[in-house]
Amino acid sequence: MKIKWKLLTSSLCLSLLLGGCFGTDKSVTQKSSDGKDDVPRSDDMYESILTYTGDGYDLPGGDKNEKFAKDHKDDVEKAVKDYLKNEFNTDVKVHNMVGNRDGVTVFYESTGPLHFYATAIVPIDLKNKDVLGDHVWTLEGVVERGIKGALYAYLFEDEFKELDRILGELENEEDIVGRKIEAIENVGGIGYMTPFYFLANSTNDEAIEPVYELYMKDPETPKAELRSAFDKEQFIPEDYLFSIQFYMEDPNKEPDEAILERIVNTIVDSTTIPSGNYAINLHDNYVIKHAAEGSKDNSISRKFPDEEIIKE
Repeated sequence: MKIKWKLLTSSLCLSLLLGGCFGTDKSVTQKSSDGKDDVPRSDDMYESILTYTGDGYDLPGGDKNEKFAKDHKDDVEKAVKDYLKNEFNTDVKVHNMVGNRDGVTVFYESTGPLHFYATAIVPIDLKNKDVLGDHVWTLEGVVERGIKGALYAYLFEDEFKELDRILGELENEEDIVGRKIEAIENVGGIGYMTPFYFLANSTNDEAIEPVYELYMKDPETPKAELRSAFDKEQFIPEDYLFSIQFYMEDPNKEPDEAILERIVNTIVDSTTIPSGNYAINLHDNYVIKHAAEGSKDNSISRKFPDEEIIKE
């Protein structure tokens, strides 16, 4: 299973080049001249998680393409919606556009019974001032993984609601917060996501594959039929990584080990949350704006490979 997760992590890292995420393993810290992490955070680099909605996120070489895309917003949105409908039988709502070297990365949210966030890339020909709507593409596996993760959440709705409930209680009882929904909409884009976690699932999950095939043939398939298609004998908890991301609510406080331990113990002790592999991350109050990134040198965590939390 560890080999599989190394491959999945590599795939996610590639997708994040175009898709933005909170809480991956990048380490970016502002240091003073003597090497200490005590320089006040720059407003143009960092923003409090309490207010961050994705402003400042960027991709290399995309300024001109982003301006052109936003001037032709209707064409870009239509191209993405048509592509997702034709290729994946999925209706979407577009939230944000971020220019890249060859076009624009579009952040969208699925609509309908399944709920996930993802990205699509729309090429732009600046020389001829044209949105290349017939050449929309997505990184391999990104949409499929989003649909499969959303299907898992759909089939086990009660367990997911319980996870949301206990994480919401932790937010209320401790000096911690999750992300704003606007940030997830604008710069999330990596599948099933909530203010408290994102689900990183394998595209090779054999348990969900028959459900996926049935759904893709007919999105109106009743939930009971989809659940019957789920192959429990093939289910492997490590195929589903729940990456929990909390932030300190107080801008002046560092990540607290005691709070992290309470989050970990809450997950370990719960018997009614979804089966899967859980990673727990606690950051300070700030996000690196241009990368939509919370993980920094002072972040603390419990996760693979150092300490796995597997819920069968």
